[in-house]
Amino acid sequence: MSTLIIPFVSAGNVPQLCTDLLLHSLREEFRFIKELNSKWLHAFLGPLDYADKNDNPLYSGSPSKRYTTPLELFYNKKRDTYVIQQRSPVFEGHENEFCKQVLVPLIQELAPKRVLILDSISPFESNVPVSSNTESRFSVGTCAVSSIDDVAREFAEGLHISKEGELSVNKNLFSFTAQSFQDGISTEQFIFKFIYHLLNSVVPMSSSLDSVIYIAMSINEGDNNQDAQLMCEMLPQLWDGFPKITKFTAPVSWNGVYGSRPIPDGYDEGLYV
Repeated sequence: MSTLIIPFVSAGNVPQLCTDLLLHSLREEFRFIKELNSKWLHAFLGPLDYADKNDNPLYSGSPSKRYTTPLELFYNKKRDTYVIQQRSPVFEGHENEFCKQVLVPLIQELAPKRVLILDSISPFESNVPVSSNTESRFSVGTCAVSSIDDVAREFAEGLHISKEGELSVNKNLFSFTAQSFQDGISTEQFIFKFIYHLLNSVVPMSSSLDSVIYIAMSINEGDNNQDAQLMCEMLPQLWDGFPKITKFTAPVSWNGVYGSRPIPDGYDEGLYV
């Protein structure tokens, strides 16, 4: 079943770190496809990332490519899985344009059967309807796109004002598991804007898209490499056929950050070394 994975730029950059682990741990399977329209993203340019500088199969099919850019698409033929890596955030106030002009057209072009959204949420975000009935760090919700007959009705009837902080919440679009820390999505969340524009486009009627799966992880911002690994470990539980990664490989861009640098344990001329 063809799948597209989209990591939202969110708290602790956990979805981006998770994507790094996916691409480089399975680097023999993934290949760079193309750069995507980054008009609505902050500028970014960096060297090609790799796990082994002497062997970088991710970009082996694109010998002329020398730099990484804000938004890139990769494909795993063996798993029939596309992965977006987004390295910089959307300009504030332009989330709707990014969804309408980049993400939705890409879904229409690739025609995946399933779209998987990765998100991360910090405890200080007030725009997320959090349930107090669970201590789970994950929320997993499924939007059955193919079963929605009347999009306008789903949005209108499923919207209500939460008792907590006057938050507008939709509980119809995504069916969350009982263990999830949320049971709906607020209109202020990026996921709401994404699903709104997707369902109001021609995609539901003209493509094979069956479902959108939304995975959100509750995190504390800091050194989030372990959170990224934990999110990766969740993926095989969501669909059959996705490999369980037994050995995680981080790219060279992680060196010296995300907890990989040795802790200073001495002084040299008054400085920690």
